Amino acid sequence: MIWTEDLPRPLSPRGTSNSAPQPWRVGLNFKEEVAKERLAVGYISSLPPDEIRRLIKNSNSVSAQGSQQYVVWENRAIRSDYDFIVCRCGDDCWCKRNGCVGHYRLKEVTFDEFLATYVNLWVPPKARKNVKDAVLKGTPFNGHERNAIKPLKWLRENWSSILHQVRSYEKCGLCDPTPCLDDHVSNGYDVNNLYAGKMWSQLFYDSLVPFDWKSRARIKKAGYSDPTKAFFAMNRELFRDLRMLSENHDLGVPGIRQLDSPWIVVPQLPVPVGGQPLSRVVDKIFYSP
Repeated sequence: MIWTEDLPRPLSPRGTSNSAPQPWRVGLNFKEEVAKERLAVGYISSLPPDEIRRLIKNSNSVSAQGSQQYVVWENRAIRSDYDFIVCRCGDDCWCKRNGCVGHYRLKEVTFDEFLATYVNLWVPPKARKNVKDAVLKGTPFNGHERNAIKPLKWLRENWSSILHQVRSYEKCGLCDPTPCLDDHVSNGYDVNNLYAGKMWSQLFYDSLVPFDWKSRARIKKAGYSDPTKAFFAMNRELFRDLRMLSENHDLGVPGIRQLDSPWIVVPQLPVPVGGQPLSRVVDKIFYSP
């Protein structure tokens, strides 16, 4: 069963719909659109790994062409802001039984360093300074990205305690059983918009998947919880389904990380020591700039 609505028009390099798509572009993206249709009525575990790789590669290709250069900043963030720590899980944990060798954990960075990475990852270039000044100096800003200011100000005020809780968490999204992250972080900021979700994902880059409004719609159509109402529950559902995908196709944790390989699209990108963070893999199944 697939959607009856028309196929979306292919995206321009800046991520906006073309008013008059060229026939060769439609043919080139046909498989990608079919994959998204199937995703909208199914689950991650129902998709063949090659189809997931195509979806992720397409997401990387489009984001590499845009002004935000997301895949470049993502790669820099992984190498500068995160340690790949040895997996200390016991044999009762799913990840350990499936070839896991380590997890990504945020380094002991300052809030200013975290904020600099945040705006590079999630905020368009023209608004980055405005968001930083609003958070650090209280400078008024009424642009579209203003919804990032409140959660980031909260994080700044609570940085020491939140960083301690983040760094004391040595699990990943595929760990099962594992303590719920919403229980692990006391007095956490509720996720009621995409910028708060991106903040939490950046704090737990191997465990929490961010969203934007387009990916939120796809996530809901695929049967998962609405991230603006149940962000942590949605993540548990996504990773539960990712474990099922691995079991269906014998991927293991290393194979799951390899589903996302942005250095194929941008050969200059160094391969991170632990491969791609798990949140990147899941995010790009749903996200297309």
